[in-house]
Amino acid sequence: MKKIAWLLPALLFASAAASAADAPPPRLVAVSGQGEVSVAPDRARLSLAADALHPDLKTAESQVNATVRAYLAEAKALGAKDEQISTAGISLNPEYVWDDKLHQQKLVGYRARRTIEVVVTDLDKLGDYVLRATKAGVNHVSPPQLESSRSDELQRQALAKAAQDAQARAKLLADTLGVKLGSVRSVRANDEVRPMPVMYKAEMRVAAAPMADASGNEQIGFAGGEIKYSASVSAEFDLAER
Repeated sequence: MKKIAWLLPALLFASAAASAADAPPPRLVAVSGQGEVSVAPDRARLSLAADALHPDLKTAESQVNATVRAYLAEAKALGAKDEQISTAGISLNPEYVWDDKLHQQKLVGYRARRTIEVVVTDLDKLGDYVLRATKAGVNHVSPPQLESSRSDELQRQALAKAAQDAQARAKLLADTLGVKLGSVRSVRANDEVRPMPVMYKAEMRVAAAPMADASGNEQIGFAGGEIKYSASVSAEFDLAER
């Protein structure tokens, strides 16, 4: 009796496993959805740098520090606050050239570099921030990175649109095939829901000659365009008979 009692659970388990193996696979539909939201930017990040090469290290350092101080004064005159400006980046490096006569590297001086990051919240003054940078002696200006202060909200909107698109695609397929769309079985969202700057619309070109009574944006030919937030979703839905 003990042996039969021990075998009974094993037989029941084997029977259940056989039934599961014989069961038809679930009827599913797998779809993907896309979502996009566009918005006009309301702020920009400027990346600037000042560097100087000089035989004397202290002189090179003093030159870039003076440029940074001059630009800080210009930026604050435009309304920038302390928390919108960062000047923490600094590097000091020896610079060499190859001497053909000596067949070795020759020290020509020291290059000092300071970086400046500015968050511009008034895009009407973006051109002024750029023009005053060159006026202060800043010799590296990268294209502005346009942003929206509603970034997190817009990312969620794009993701919601992607999920709705996936569900609509699944329902269209189910209706076309004459079956009923069931509950969602699995969902996988794109991990990179992020703004995509449309920089080709942000044309920047410094005018060859100063334009009388023109704003800074007009002088550099700046147009903000739009920022696009996009997301994608992959989902599986159950299918059932109507």
